[in-house]
Amino acid sequence: MRNTLIGAVLALVLVAGLFAAARFGSHPAKGPEPQQTPAQVAAQIKPGFIGEQKIGEWAFICGPGRELPKAPGSEGHSGNSAGTAPREAPPPPGWKIPRCRSAMGLRSAHNKGEQVRLTFRQVGFKRVLALFLRFPPSEVQNGDVVTIKLDNADWAIPIRSCAAQFCLAIQSIKFVDVPVLEKSKHLTLSFTPASTQRLVEIAVPVTGLTESLATMRRIDR
Repeated sequence: MRNTLIGAVLALVLVAGLFAAARFGSHPAKGPEPQQTPAQVAAQIKPGFIGEQKIGEWAFICGPGRELPKAPGSEGHSGNSAGTAPREAPPPPGWKIPRCRSAMGLRSAHNKGEQVRLTFRQVGFKRVLALFLRFPPSEVQNGDVVTIKLDNADWAIPIRSCAAQFCLAIQSIKFVDVPVLEKSKHLTLSFTPASTQRLVEIAVPVTGLTESLATMRRIDR
């Protein structure tokens, strides 16, 4: 009798276990969370954002806001004692130095150990968009011309200065040309290394660039 009772209890436990396994095992395992689009990531960046956030293929980076330092003795003066023309008007009250940028580092097929860096940021009182291209000094020389190729435009940009660590090219972008940049589906950087004199072309990913630039305009005012 006792053995019969124990057997019945074990049978009930087994049935309950099978029922629970069927019940809880019937739900499919959760897969990875869906990846957010560049637009969704950009929309979550708040006006006071400080730090680095990946938007598509681009790194969106913001530092703390800083006001433009005042030159010693500049308060209350618009010209000088010689009667020359007044200097440029000061920035509006509360104006701060642009603090955000969109950046990307690319490895050249010519030299995989070195990195070419592209950075978009706003400059000046009117916050004009500008492109900064930083090259290893082994890639270009002062006075060389590099080219940014868009869908329907080519921008020739001269190398303006070279130091021991890098060479720099800067291109300010007209306001009417900003939509041309943002709408481009293809962007290519081309240049001729001084060491080989052979043309190098590097495809620049554009995923997230439009959203990154729009976010820069939105929060960096």
